[in-house]
Order: sequence, then C-alpha cells, then structure tokens
Amino acid sequence: MILFYALFVLTIVYVAFLLFILSGTFYVNARNQVGDKKHFLSVIIAARNEENNLVGLLKALIVQNYPKDKFEIIVVDDRSKDQTESILKNYSAKYDNIIYHRIKDTIPELVGKKRALTEGMTHARGEIMLFTDADCRPHPGWLTSMNTAFSQGFDAVVGYSPLLNESTNIWQKIVHHLKKLERMAMFTLSAGSIGWNWGMTATGRNFAYKKKVFEELAGFEGIGFIPSGDDDLFLQKISRSKKYKLCFVTTKDSFVPSLDNKSYSESFNQEKRRGSKFRFYSFPIKLISSMMFIYLTLLFFTFILCLADLVQWKYFLIPFIIKCGIDFLILLRGAVIFREYRILCVFPFAEVLYAPYFIVFGLLGTFRKYTWK
Repeated sequence: MILFYALFVLTIVYVAFLLFILSGTFYVNARNQVGDKKHFLSVIIAARNEENNLVGLLKALIVQNYPKDKFEIIVVDDRSKDQTESILKNYSAKYDNIIYHRIKDTIPELVGKKRALTEGMTHARGEIMLFTDADCRPHPGWLTSMNTAFSQGFDAVVGYSPLLNESTNIWQKIVHHLKKLERMAMFTLSAGSIGWNWGMTATGRNFAYKKKVFEELAGFEGIGFIPSGDDDLFLQKISRSKKYKLCFVTTKDSFVPSLDNKSYSESFNQEKRRGSKFRFYSFPIKLISSMMFIYLTLLFFTFILCLADLVQWKYFLIPFIIKCGIDFLILLRGAVIFREYRILCVFPFAEVLYAPYFIVFGLLGTFRKYTWK
C-alpha cells in the first residue's frame, strides 16, 4: 500500500509542477516595438559533414529581412570529410557577410560542438550571437524577432524549433508526429520555466545570447568536457548566475524549423545523447527529473501489476487519468503558443508510449555510451 500512496503523492507533485510551468507560459513573449535598435548580430553555425544540409540553411539566412550590413554568418567547418568546405568557399566568395573557418584539431576541454562554436565566437564581431544548425531553415524574420527581444533588455533568448518531415509514408508520418509532439512539450516546458526567469532547457537550433554573457561566465568552462550541452547546460549556467534576464520568443517569425531526416539508428543515438545529460544538470532540475523518472516507473509498474490482476485497476487509472488531464492542458497551451493544433491528434498514443520511452532512454543515456557525429 505504501507504493500506491507514493504514486498518488508523486501525482500531486507532478500536477503542481506542471501548473507552475503553465502559469509561466503567460510571461514569455517579447513584443514588437517601433524603433527597435538594430544590433549587429553574429550567426554562428558548427558544421561537420553537412554537404546535404548547408546550402538550404545558407539560402534561408541570406534572405533574412534584416539589414545586410547588420549581421554576419560565421560557419565553422569542424573537420568535415565531405564537400562542406567547398560549399563554404563558394558562398563566402559570393557573399561578403558569410565567413567560414576550419578547425583541424580537437581539445579535451571542448568536445562535441563546443570547440567549433568557441572558434566561431572568437571571430564574431557582433554584440549578440545567434546559434542554429545546418539542418535548420529559419523563417525570414528570425533575426528581426531575436533582435526585438534583445532590444527589450534580455540577455539570452530561446526560440521554438519544430521538426519538418515531408515523407508520404504513413508509419513515418505517425512517428514524426509523435516526435514533434514530444518536442513541443519540451519547448512548452522551456517557455514556462523561462517565464519565471529560470532556464531549464533549450536547443542549439534556436538560441542566442549576448557575447558579454559568454565572456563573463568563462564560456563553456565546467561543461566543455561533456559531448553535448552547448545549449541546455549553458542555459542552466546562465540561469544559475542569477545575473541575466531570459526570454522565450513565440512570434511565428522567430521559429526555426529543423529537418527530421535522420535514420532510425541516428534518431536512437540522438535520444540516448539527450538522456545522457541528466547527471550534469543543476540540482533542482536533476531533482525534478529524478522524481519524474520514479513517478513514471511507479505508474508503469502499477500498470503491469494490474495486468497481472495483482491489484485493483483503480490504483492505476486514477493517477493515470489525472496525469492525462494535466498533460493535455500543457500540450494544449503549447499548441496555442506555437500554432501546432494538428499534432494533438496523436496525444492518446503519446500518452501511452511516453512512460516506457522516458524510462528506457533515461537508463540508456545514463549507463550506455553513444556516438558523436
């Protein structure tokens, strides 16, 4: 019986936390203002073997509706073995504000993308640095939207990055919608926490901060040895300092869609990588993640006991129905913020699959190795 009391207590904690996040989503948006100062922006991209994606990204950045003399595009070729460098040579020769650098070595203090990003920031002329990936396609108003947030006094800005998939295969469409719903949930979580000026998570596909923030915090010092985390772990580092104002932009122009064209093995490895960062999170986020892991494990275990007819179904159904209710409320809020109503159709499937998904990849990410690109 203690097990079921614990499950109900954790259900209450889970609901309370998500209501806290939900309330934070009403304080996130930067409003367009007449006379926004046009800052000089540096867009920094780390690229490794991106010959299939890079041209699409550069084309999307070239047509930004932001003064051409007010931004630069810095691409750091991170030891590519394909035609990435050739593409960058051609584009940098054609456009004055496209600059590329190539690194040929690795250093243990800066692994993963951090080595390339730090190299890009070293050469950046802008007071504000924006980050995205080669497989992203920013909306034409991305730079303008991010500039608006910084014009209102924010020091770090996070934005939405939905997944794009043009496959006509029904199974792939279903999987894509499930992934897209899960990502939208994470962005809603990010928006809600940032509404309280607490940075929990972010993605490097749509992230920006002032150069002085990076310099004052000694860059990636303390997290540079971790293969991932140039986005969420650095956001948490910013948040822990309690010196800076955070913003989550939700205007449609600020969205940075990302191509969902990874193979199943690449997606599997990516999920393990996401789960691997748990042990490096700040204590409050680690505590929340641990409680959620215990909660979902207990819920799943109770479901198994019910299937085996060892306990009454009410012990599973009551907390599960409560969880479904608050989850749907959060996702509905996310759908309103990000104009993603259609993907709510897979909510019933996602609700059933999420507990085993979270448990499996939480364990794999913590105890199993993964490969970096």
